Amino acid sequence: MIDKVKIGVALLLLGGGVYGYYQLPQLMGQDVSVLLRVGVLLGALVLAAVVAATSQYGASLIEFSKGSRTELRKMVWPSRQETTQTTIIVLVLVVIVAIFLWLIDMAVFKAIYGWLLGVDS
Repeated sequence: MIDKVKIGVALLLLGGGVYGYYQLPQLMGQDVSVLLRVGVLLGALVLAAVVAATSQYGASLIEFSKGSRTELRKMVWPSRQETTQTTIIVLVLVVIVAIFLWLIDMAVFKAIYGWLLGVDS
């Protein structure tokens, strides 16, 4: 139950930051700096993140992020040559499939308009 309250407080802080960003010029006058407005928004975002991180949901999200980072480091990325070759193969296959579908479309068009309807196209 306390975790849901923490998440609720975090959402209220975030909502308050957004509200403050838009309402600050009306509250303090029109000459409010954009830097101050962004600072209020970022401050509320940081506070909301800190409050949310203390909940069970936030702790599990942090743990998931750490595990994801570990798995990302284990990943083997393709070399530049492999990436280039794969891209060329994909482009060639896309062109071949496009031509094939164009031919099928022409055949269906001829069949429908030429043979079934008797219209010369």
